[in-house]
Parts: sequence; C-alpha cells; structure tokens
Amino acid sequence: MRLLTNYTRTASINGIILVCAMGVLLSGCGRKLFPQPGGEDAAPQIRDLQAQVTARGVELSWTTPEKAAAGKYTYSVMKAEMKWENRNCPECPGIKQHEVHAINSAVADKAVSAPERRLQWLDSNVSGYNAYRYQVTIQDDKGHPISLSNLAIAKVYPGPAAPSNVAATAQPQGILVQWKPTAKDMLGHNLQGEMAFRVERMTGDKPWEKASPVVKANSYVDQGIAAEQSYSYRVVPLLIVDNTTIAGETSPIVLAKAPESVTPPPPNSVWVIPIKGALEVRWTETDGKTSGYHVYRREGKEIIRLTASPVQHPPFVDKNVKRNETYSYAVSAVSAQGNHKEGLLSKWVEMRALLLE
Repeated sequence: MRLLTNYTRTASINGIILVCAMGVLLSGCGRKLFPQPGGEDAAPQIRDLQAQVTARGVELSWTTPEKAAAGKYTYSVMKAEMKWENRNCPECPGIKQHEVHAINSAVADKAVSAPERRLQWLDSNVSGYNAYRYQVTIQDDKGHPISLSNLAIAKVYPGPAAPSNVAATAQPQGILVQWKPTAKDMLGHNLQGEMAFRVERMTGDKPWEKASPVVKANSYVDQGIAAEQSYSYRVVPLLIVDNTTIAGETSPIVLAKAPESVTPPPPNSVWVIPIKGALEVRWTETDGKTSGYHVYRREGKEIIRLTASPVQHPPFVDKNVKRNETYSYAVSAVSAQGNHKEGLLSKWVEMRALLLE
C-alpha cells in the first residue's frame, strides 16, 4: 500500500526492521534528560538518529551501541506530532511524545552487520503535510529509561513521481544509467522545490545498495561494478524542499551487464580490529571474479602498499605497527583477467594500535 495517495486518512502502524546504508539527518537539539556517567560504566547511547521521508512513510535509522548487544536493553521509539507551522521548531512547548514501537537489543543485534551496525525502522502511520518528532530511548531490563537519543524531525511532503524512460547500457568505463525526470508529485501536482536523484543497484540475491551519490543530472556512470556481472538498476527521485529531502516513487527496474574490461570495484566496507600485537584489516568481498586484493596503509602523508601480491580473501594482519599510533587503511580489488588491473581504493578507515602487548 503506497503512502501519501490520500491525505484524508493515515495508514496503520507497520514497523519493519531493515539493514541500512544510507539516509538524511534531520535532527534538532535534544535536551539532556538522562545524565550519563563516563568511562566503561557509561550507559549505551544513540547519537545519530536519522529520519528519512519516503513514499512508504518515515524511515528511522540509528547505529546500535555495542554495549547494548548483550540483549538486556530495549530500544523504545518515541514519536510526537508537531503543528505544521512549528515544523522547524523541535523544542517548541506543548509537544508530547509517546511510544510507538519497541525493539529488544538482542533482536536488533541479529538484524545488523559489521561494521555499520545500522538499524532501521519504518513508521507508516504518517500523513502528508504533517511534521513528526522522533527520539529513541534505551531502557534497561526493568523498563527504566537510561539514555535518550538526539532528536530527528520528519516533515512529510508528497514525494516526486517515478522517473520514466530509464535505460542502462554498458560503456568502456562502466554502466551508463539514464532517465527522464518528472515534473509532478505522486498526487499529480506540480513539484515545489529542487529535484535530485539517486541511482541504486542490485546483483544476485543481495539487497539494493546505493550506486551513486545524490546527483542533479539525468544520467550517471556506475564504475563500482565487476566485469561481466549482471546488475539491476532503479532510480530514486528526491525532492529537496524546506531543508528536507523527500524520497519519491522509484523508477521501473532495468537490467545491464558490465563490460569484460572494466576494473573491479573496491570493497563496500572496510574495518579494522585491534588484536594482540597487530591490527587486523577486514573487508566485504566485491561482486564478480577477482584475482585478490591489495591492502594500503596511510601514516601521516605516507601511503604504502602492504601486499606484494594480491591476497585472496580477508583478513590481512598488519604486524608492523607501533603502540598508540594511529593508522588508516584502504583496500583495492584486482581483476581476474590476464592483465590483472587494479581497481580504485576503498574509503580509508582509521584505527589506533592499542593491543600490542
């Protein structure tokens, strides 16, 4: 059931736990209601609650604290409806919050994966031209609140209608995705605001992922692909209005196959784990065939490649580190073709060497 097709009624509450990567932070300044002790005894806290308005409702997401992974805590989603004229005033008086959903931290921990540990919940009980304020309370095993997240504000506008004439074709540099934007919202009204787009891709049985940043053009070349791999693409229209980004209806899905000469994409995620006497570099393996991966380390302005030849699978253990020094790591993939071309580097991740004794 699509949301926002009829503003005279609201949908029923439908909470869905999803694994996330991507959203827009719409938060205000929360009051510190639960003073927290410092050090190792500090209670788990959520500091990055985000709210994204989509065609299905308001998607809330946050990073789950590692201290809550034991399962003795509960995430309580608190919601308040704001007056539309006060939608930019999250601290205005008269706003009353109530619980709309509760998630046990043990259940949540099974739904997220390293390194992002990002949890998402969908609130479909919203209606157009209404504003909502959200916070997440962490409760202990007796139901007592011990910490309160930052504020996240959702201003619900009708999103743009789906782009049309979507096409995806193989190019020497990657796969070119093109589309025709719409000038109407999902109710058929002229759009008010600035338009942008996000290209998403899917391969095999993996979930949809972002293939592009937010772009304001009508095309995008996806270079984060594996040679000869088949991909599905869709385009998400974004309306930027009132300092808010509204995701609209996604486009029809199109298929394309990557050319055989394209270099492999870097890993989507790289993370580092301190171990005794070393730092262990881990990453998610890329789609398609590769002959392995190269690991790079950055210390200050110096960048060195740690692998003489590609390593077949993660992890890679860097033993040549000094205690209390901070290092950054990135990983590239090497093609399986005869020329063994090396692809782009992943994002750099930073870690301090602490466990060297």
